[in-house]
Amino acid sequence: MIPLVDLHCHLLAGLDDGPRDREAALAMCRLACEQGTRMVAATAHQNPRYPENSPERIRSATRELAESLRAENLPLQVFPSAEVMAQPDLLDSFEAGELLGVGGQPGYLLVEMPDGACVDIGYLVERLSSQGVRPILAHPERHEEVLHTPGVIEELIASGCLVQVSSASITHPRSLAERRALRGWLRRGIVHLIGSDGHSVRRRPPLLAAAYAEIVRCVGTSAADRICSTNGMAVLQGLPIRTSAPKPLRRSWLMSWWS
Repeated sequence: MIPLVDLHCHLLAGLDDGPRDREAALAMCRLACEQGTRMVAATAHQNPRYPENSPERIRSATRELAESLRAENLPLQVFPSAEVMAQPDLLDSFEAGELLGVGGQPGYLLVEMPDGACVDIGYLVERLSSQGVRPILAHPERHEEVLHTPGVIEELIASGCLVQVSSASITHPRSLAERRALRGWLRRGIVHLIGSDGHSVRRRPPLLAAAYAEIVRCVGTSAADRICSTNGMAVLQGLPIRTSAPKPLRRSWLMSWWS
């Protein structure tokens, strides 16, 4: 199996609601390695709940984790990253250098959509894109108004967004409707990246292998490799990703996950 890339995993001890200490972080890393994951965006929240999470703090914690991985001989590369909340002051925070891009690179920013309509996410996407930053939407499938309203996600992609879906949404969807909708997203080319959104070995563990297998079943090995490996590698190295507009919606794609 191709080396997997986890583009969204809370691995940094004590920085947010992920692992509490070094041993818990290493346990997550061991599990990720067992899954076949070889590169991870070591993600920390950057939002008002964690005001101390500056880019340098996240970079420093990632360096410490990398040293621990080398000491444990674990074949996992970790890259400093942040998950930023889409809020009205996001653009000001970005321009002030207060936000960390994915992989520590300036070209990609992992953006979590807020609940409700407190911010114009489309406007933020367009402004970031105009500054050469490609926003990556973190698990937008969790928002029913995005998942089940045709046209919403397409407009965001047209504005320059990439879409990162959580592996658990693929393997354990909350409903049959979510399963069908995500299958449609995969077949239409709406999903660009995968992330476990791992927080511990028990609560949202860093599992990718089963999701990769499901994506292979849905859209084939070539597309699964792009979503679960090569696109993520490019993002973490600050390289461009070539994407196409979503394919037209076809009702037959929404009939069944297993068809």
